[in-house]
Amino acid sequence: MNPVEEILKMARKFIFGEDRFMGYITSMGNLAVKHLSDSEMFEFLTEGISLYRPWAGAPYWSEQDMVRLMEDFVREFGGSDES
Repeated sequence: MNPVEEILKMARKFIFGEDRFMGYITSMGNLAVKHLSDSEMFEFLTEGISLYRPWAGAPYWSEQDMVRLMEDFVREFGGSDES
């Protein structure tokens, strides 16, 4: 699976609540840094990934903030693929 497909798959898993742990988001960020750092996808994700701390409160991002980001990300970059 190419990195774009992998990140989209990870975003969908997050949206559906299959994995919302910090380690999961960190691995998603690491994949983006390694393979997509010069892309629009990377720019789209970086703020949310860096601010995701569901227990910390403002100014950090909650789980719901990340769900919205991932939904927007899949809508923007995922096309009609629902895998």
